[in-house]
Amino acid sequence: MNIPDPQTFTDPEKLRKLMANAVRLGYEDLAFNCKLRIAEIAGAAQDDVIEREFWTALIAAEEFKAAAAGKTSRLAKIRTKHRRVGAQRLLADMMMEEAVSDGFETLVAHGRAELTCEAIVLRHEDQFSVDAVNAARKKLMDHGVAMTDIAA
Repeated sequence: MNIPDPQTFTDPEKLRKLMANAVRLGYEDLAFNCKLRIAEIAGAAQDDVIEREFWTALIAAEEFKAAAAGKTSRLAKIRTKHRRVGAQRLLADMMMEEAVSDGFETLVAHGRAELTCEAIVLRHEDQFSVDAVNAARKKLMDHGVAMTDIAA
């Protein structure tokens, strides 16, 4: 059987069809890779590196959440705040919150800690306050994420 490579796709709708077929046929790894490719495509539309990584992370979390729920799922609060303040401020504010986001838990559960907002902050720590960077590191460590797992 000839299994297509999701990395060769540029159309999210075609990826969603491939993903649906992969799920139906029991190819969970292929479905997983389709979700990640959809997120990469969404992020690629951004010129700023922090915005690009933020959108990739957000779409990946939404795709995983949608697959688990069996319906389209949007992280509406995050999207609304992003429209108001942008990715860098949103990420800094998220780091200062006590709890981790739904997206964080979803991404870590799927072995993609490098896509979390916390990982983005650590990769671009020169763009964030020391407090935000330390909070990001603590959240990752508290959830058993090794710092070697967050490199892009």
